[in-house]
Amino acid sequence: MRLPSNLRMKLARDFACVKTQGASQAGKYLVLGALRVEALEEFQFGLITGGRLGNAVVRNRIRRLLREIIRAHRAEVLPGWQMVIIARWRAPQATLQELENDWLRLARRMSLLKPKTSAPPRSPAP
Repeated sequence: MRLPSNLRMKLARDFACVKTQGASQAGKYLVLGALRVEALEEFQFGLITGGRLGNAVVRNRIRRLLREIIRAHRAEVLPGWQMVIIARWRAPQATLQELENDWLRLARRMSLLKPKTSAPPRSPAP
């Protein structure tokens, strides 16, 4: 299932606002920048994969992996946030699981995810 296009940040001024007015956290493979925008009904994200990562094949692979991570955790992200995900130089060597763990850690640190609801206690089996 594809992500709807309204979730993507497309304008350079949106990226610049997140950079200048937002906060950021760096992980091993990613840098996550975020800015609270009350007018958003859902969230928006943008991806940055610079030329230092490798050729177009490598950069596109990283973008596909990052979009998959966003798609998988879309329901957990709080509405009203613009986030920019920047792939660091180590990202091409990372697996999907490593990138996902790094993104989740950064998103939790920045309070971008809904709090986990604890499961109701199970009754002991007779």
